[in-house]
Amino acid sequence: MSIPRMAAIAGLLLVSASSARADGAATFQAQCAKCHGEHGKSDTAISAMMKVPALAGDAKVAGMTDAQVAAAVKGNEKHPPTVKSLGDAEIAEASTYAKGLAAAK
Repeated sequence: MSIPRMAAIAGLLLVSASSARADGAATFQAQCAKCHGEHGKSDTAISAMMKVPALAGDAKVAGMTDAQVAAAVKGNEKHPPTVKSLGDAEIAEASTYAKGLAAAK
């Protein structure tokens, strides 16, 4: 395979990954931030009332695989129906974004 072709493929992969992160951020802001906070710090009125755990800096979440985080989102009985009705791709993208928040200091 030629170098220009490999560079083109790498560029497409980077654009795809960047798009998934952007989609994950949008889904998180629309569906998760209401309770977990815009930056995953659980700093909303709903967070305090429902004792929602912060995602930011959570070593346990940061150490999970994307699939484990997605499974935790799907399996959490406290999540509202709007979150549970998201498609697998949306949950996976938002889970990846949440893992990024968890890994942040």
